[in-house]
Amino acid sequence: MPPVPNTPVPDIPVPNHCPGATDRRAALSDAPSPASPKLLVSVRDRNEMDMAIEAGADIVDFKEPRRGPLAPADRELWHHAASRWDRPVQSDQERMPWLSAALGECEEANSIAHAVPFAFDFAKVGPSGCRNASRVIDLWAEIRCQLDDSIELVAVAYADWGVAGCPDPETLFDLASSQGFRRILIDTFQKDGRSTEDHIGTKGLVRLSRLACRHRLWWTLAGSVTASCVSKLAGHGVSPDCYGVRGDVCRNGRGGELCSDRIAEWKTVLAKMPGPSAKRR
Repeated sequence: MPPVPNTPVPDIPVPNHCPGATDRRAALSDAPSPASPKLLVSVRDRNEMDMAIEAGADIVDFKEPRRGPLAPADRELWHHAASRWDRPVQSDQERMPWLSAALGECEEANSIAHAVPFAFDFAKVGPSGCRNASRVIDLWAEIRCQLDDSIELVAVAYADWGVAGCPDPETLFDLASSQGFRRILIDTFQKDGRSTEDHIGTKGLVRLSRLACRHRLWWTLAGSVTASCVSKLAGHGVSPDCYGVRGDVCRNGRGGELCSDRIAEWKTVLAKMPGPSAKRR
């Protein structure tokens, strides 16, 4: 594993969210949940967004799954979502999840990061083509400076890092910590049916879970994960703070129709899992 450069940690601005979103964001703590891992569901249009909310997704992630791992959704959808979220929560029963925008890979992300509405909580950029740690650091800096201070950039690692042409996941977990990131997501670059676990193995996931614990990183496991694998992974000590899903909650794969029953199934499975907070105490 290549060494991580000794680069100064930049100052990370304290989020200053838009007033209309403050109440709803307070309902989802930044700290690890003692109850269960969170569920991120990727959506591509308004109907899917509404379905994900109603089915209980904790994070609604906007992307176009037919164009790649982190291909951005249409900007009109971003602004539609922002207009819906940019208001106070009306009652204790009303539940508003976090919003996340996929920006694509280096070049595409640099061209659109400035347009992410400040009602969004998170944005993420893929590191494909960044052959070394220094280039990844540069990419993160380029995107961060274009995002509103209220939007947190989430680091991304690819399980099939050789194909993606970027540093391996363990290097990026270390690097994200050294650069002041609070969250990181691991996904697959090529969407060919192979999962993150297929690429790095259960032992690889255990190492990442321990790295996240050591660095106090809030991490999301994505990449063709299935509800049926959650209990098995937990038994091996793999305890992500969040699972990111698309294909397993769709009919006919990640490019197919989102299914509310499958999202509900995931919520049921995760509700039975111990929360990740104990590992950080």
